[in-house]
Amino acid sequence: MATELKKLGAIVEEGVDYIVVSAPATLADWRSPADGIDTYDDHRMAMCFSLAALGPNPLKINDPDCVAKTFPSYFAEFAKIVV
Repeated sequence: MATELKKLGAIVEEGVDYIVVSAPATLADWRSPADGIDTYDDHRMAMCFSLAALGPNPLKINDPDCVAKTFPSYFAEFAKIVV
């Protein structure tokens, strides 16, 4: 999670059993990583970072099909609310 959040420009503090995330200071500090966001074959990563796509920059999620294990139509449903 920390690795992918940092790709977006988030300020991340990690501990053994915690993570503290702060948004980038300004809109100009938000990044859109050219290599996209990796999901690590984890549907929760794909779903979580789909919300970041509502931010100021376009966002590519690598392997969005990993949501098939729990919610195959997730991105079709998500598209209905993102007009």
